[in-house]
Amino acid sequence: MKKLSKLIMLMLIVFSMLLANDKDSTNSFIKDKSQCLQFQIGSDFSLDSFQGSTISYKKHIAKNRAYRVGISISGQVQDRIDFDDSDSDSLDYRQLKDNDALDIELIGQYLRYHTNRYSFFYYGYGPSIIYSRSNQKYHSEDYTTGDWQESSEERKYSGYSIQIGLELVAGVEVFLTKSISIHGEYSEEISYKRTWYKQPYTGNIYRTMEINEYLLNAGGVEFGCSFYF
Repeated sequence: MKKLSKLIMLMLIVFSMLLANDKDSTNSFIKDKSQCLQFQIGSDFSLDSFQGSTISYKKHIAKNRAYRVGISISGQVQDRIDFDDSDSDSLDYRQLKDNDALDIELIGQYLRYHTNRYSFFYYGYGPSIIYSRSNQKYHSEDYTTGDWQESSEERKYSGYSIQIGLELVAGVEVFLTKSISIHGEYSEEISYKRTWYKQPYTGNIYRTMEINEYLLNAGGVEFGCSFYF
């Protein structure tokens, strides 16, 4: 289904190029200070995030130059209590869990545009930064003396990762109207990632681990649409 949707999108781009009746009409679609929001076209033709789940925004500083930024921010704060009840109050037990997490992704790109009769060919590059962290804390309590008594054992987990990369992109953009376009692009990224986490090992002894990675990732082909304003 995913391959079929990409094939259909490619056919739509080619079909739109063939239907264009003015070879210079694309020149009027992108102007200085043109702005747009970009969305990815999903397998069922639903709109999803293109570069950033929070926002994907592009602004032209000239007809043939633009800046694009994608921002994704997500997180959670969770307090959870799990009970183990028994017939006797003296055996009641509960575990308290605190979880919090934060994920931030920033992508910035500088793009160059060239008119290809019925469409725009563009290419560019820019940095990407992905930061994630999480903290978890567990401790248990027993109901033994008419009140909840916190146990002596408490477990804590913590970790973070940061990934810094350089992404290269190239694609084709075709305007359906003066304010709506469809585009397909291919991306490649080289990046460095550092991961660190700490977790209980035994008793009061903790284990820490650090991982350093160098990555080369092919982003594949993505299809999207842009709404200019």
